[in-house]
Amino acid sequence: MHKTTTAAEQENARESAKKFLYNVLTEILPHPEDITINYSIGPQTTIYKVTCNKKALGQLIGAKGKMITCIRTLLAAKMARTGVRAIIEIPYSPLKAWDDFD
Repeated sequence: MHKTTTAAEQENARESAKKFLYNVLTEILPHPEDITINYSIGPQTTIYKVTCNKKALGQLIGAKGKMITCIRTLLAAKMARTGVRAIIEIPYSPLKAWDDFD
């Protein structure tokens, strides 16, 4: 049976999930000072936008996307208890990334 959560409990859960996500990413990725996590709240979903050092994107995504898939699964499981759907986005522009390698 799913318990109903208040708006304040959901906001606390979102902040807790943000800290959880940050802790996981700082253990996995180099340059933890370059990791930022922002979130936006939609009608039914919280979207966490993760940015990191461009050179660490491969480590964040992992081979065939396995690393980011695992992180997304952990976040979804953590948030499911509160009834909040959460997804992770990695804002990334391939054209801008090529400019960084010049």
